[in-house]
Amino acid sequence: MSKFNGKALLPTSFVTNWILPGMLKDPNSWSMVGQQVRKYFYPRNPDKDIPVGQISLRVNEVCNLRCGSCGQWGENGHLRKKLERGGKLQQLDFDVVKRVIFETRRDKPFYYVWGGEPTMWKPLLPFFEELAKHKLRGSVVTNAQDLDPILEDLIDTKALSVLFLSLDGWDSASQNIMRSPANNKLSDNFEKTMAVMEKAKEIKARKKYSFPMVIPITVISNTNYSHLADIHRLVLDKAQLHPFYFGWFITEERAALHEKVFESRFGCKPQNHLGYLKSCFNDVDPKVTAEQIKEIKAMSKGKVCIPQIIPDIGTDAQIKRYYNDHSWHCGYPKCESIYYTAEVSPDGRVTPCRDYQDFTAGNINEKPFYDIWNGEEFKKFRREMKKGLMPVCTRCCGLQGF
Repeated sequence: MSKFNGKALLPTSFVTNWILPGMLKDPNSWSMVGQQVRKYFYPRNPDKDIPVGQISLRVNEVCNLRCGSCGQWGENGHLRKKLERGGKLQQLDFDVVKRVIFETRRDKPFYYVWGGEPTMWKPLLPFFEELAKHKLRGSVVTNAQDLDPILEDLIDTKALSVLFLSLDGWDSASQNIMRSPANNKLSDNFEKTMAVMEKAKEIKARKKYSFPMVIPITVISNTNYSHLADIHRLVLDKAQLHPFYFGWFITEERAALHEKVFESRFGCKPQNHLGYLKSCFNDVDPKVTAEQIKEIKAMSKGKVCIPQIIPDIGTDAQIKRYYNDHSWHCGYPKCESIYYTAEVSPDGRVTPCRDYQDFTAGNINEKPFYDIWNGEEFKKFRREMKKGLMPVCTRCCGLQGF
């Protein structure tokens, strides 16, 4: 996988085999071009007003699974801690979201919908219907647990461009270890995820749709690092792209350093980063993982589904360094997402960072979107980040441009 202007590019074969043919068949999908142009070509001036390329909506905080790799509901997840303190779980107000869609329609931003678990947000289908009214596009990342009842209706809106599905196991038992149910009862999440992939494929074929692209996401962990090829084998003829993430996590040392740096820059102590203290990556074997990546790339030649390794490392030495040296930014020395992506939390707060949401630039329940996006607080964050990364930034998906 290559880079451009410090940001990761999608695999060339995915673009030529799937994205471009899909856009030629579906003229409305050309709205996504502007977002990509802004992402890769717009100048990075922290003091200037800029268009927004992507709006990331964390629509709710509730989730029906408890995944070890999750910074929200994992072993130290900040929402797990919030619930233990007796806090109330939040969700976005759909009327406010509709206002944001209307306000920002001229920029044609791409919407990235996640949670919590977005299928537990009741307005999910009406949201995509609202996007369709304005000829806008979006994606949803889901564990598929409650997706089946609305899947065909979602696809029929033609506003859903990408369906991200969480797939960490190679069978039911392994998936349930990593993505255990919140109620501690037996879960059939593996079967549901695979069934949704099959159903999406069937709907697209029956209705001759190019979208949504079906993209299972696998987080490499202690449990599955020796079975990555087995997982990829499951989706070779069912999906278009299969990203493997090395996982976003921090160490106690980096957490303590981050608190000092963050407080010196922004005048307050961060909290949410502690959710990324995770043990599920402690025992990943770099050599075995590198061998699995080689096998994945070999088996994918000529197949429908294209693998993607994020960050784009693959040797034994690189993987070992990823887990052991958190000062290494993997070739991404600057945060770029703050110039084209706004992160909206369930309580309406707008933050510049998806993973470490301790800096608030404003709240969409209180202010128009552009007053926040081009406001002084957001610009302050951009100026600070231009000085250099913070200690936790080296293990953040936004650093690579996603």
